[in-house]
This record gives sequence, structure tokens and C-alpha cells, in this order.
Amino acid sequence: MASPECQALLRTANRLFRFEDLSRARALLEIMSDVYPDEPQVWAALATMATDDAEMTTFLSRASHANRQGLAT
Repeated sequence: MASPECQALLRTANRLFRFEDLSRARALLEIMSDVYPDEPQVWAALATMATDDAEMTTFLSRASHANRQGLAT
């Protein structure tokens, strides 16, 4: 499960997305992917904002890898 800080930031990104502030939502998620690289929810959220199929595939692959790593610990 994501840390409380990560969860709060994910909620913020979701709010930005809902209010159609897509550039800020994506910027926040990109920063979060650097800070929380092992958090599958961050990568899954980025996948919803992908600009093309290749980018979506990359983000979903990262989410899957992070999830497998989390299950292994």
C-alpha cells in the first residue's frame, strides 16, 4: 500500500485531472514517478494520461513491474 504522502498526492493529481488541469496533473505524476518509482498506482495513473499507445504500454509495464516487486517483499 502506498504511503500516506503518496496517497495524498495521488488524490491531488486525481482532482487536477477531474478539473481538467491535465498539464499540472501529469507534471505532478511525473515528479511522483521519480520520488515513488516502486509505487504501481503512480505508474497506473500516468498510463491514464499517456499521449500514445507506446507511452501507455511503458507506464503499464512499470506499474506491473513495481507491483511484482511489491509482492516479492
